[in-house]
Amino acid sequence: MAGVVRVLVVDDEALVRHALRVFISDDDRVTLVGEATDGSEVVDACRTVKPDVVVMDIKMHEISGIEATRRVLQWNPRCRVLALTTFTTEWRALEILRAGACGYLVKNSTPEQIVDAIVAAHAGDRVVSPEVQERFVRSAIEAHDSPVPETPALSDRERRIIELIAQGLSNAEVAEALHYAEGTVKADIRHINHLWNVENRLQIVLRATEFGIISL
Repeated sequence: MAGVVRVLVVDDEALVRHALRVFISDDDRVTLVGEATDGSEVVDACRTVKPDVVVMDIKMHEISGIEATRRVLQWNPRCRVLALTTFTTEWRALEILRAGACGYLVKNSTPEQIVDAIVAAHAGDRVVSPEVQERFVRSAIEAHDSPVPETPALSDRERRIIELIAQGLSNAEVAEALHYAEGTVKADIRHINHLWNVENRLQIVLRATEFGIISL
């Protein structure tokens, strides 16, 4: 078993966990050492089975994969987290990558792609599904081509919201961090979208990088 990558699967769908169990058991480069059904269970599971790589769903009932990723890396910064989700939107990928995940795959990936990504993640590589990579590139091009205002007229609160978005926080988490209602945060984000002529969170982050408000 020397050199075999130890894998913990975190997903609230039993069918997905079963499929991953089968995929992993068919490849001698990896071994399944544990499963968890929610982000709230992940740290206890990690302490028990000590995985090399955690395969993490994003949307779960109690604690999201984004927050669970932060908790895993607080437990062990050397552990690698690979997101496996149905979402193909680039801002979802950005959220969990900013939280510390080293890869992002969608669930229509083949068994070979999933196991190859686990092995690559353990080796220190970053793996992102091709369709998500394409969205990243397209969003970067669109953000670059959009008219850029000479001066980003933002309030201090809006600047702070952008910083927290870039860290991968959800609207609810931003609202909690700033002690504002979530509706206020959403309204501020809509204002930023209108002001900067952008459409989503990823484009906000890219535009803020161009302005030097944040650095990626």
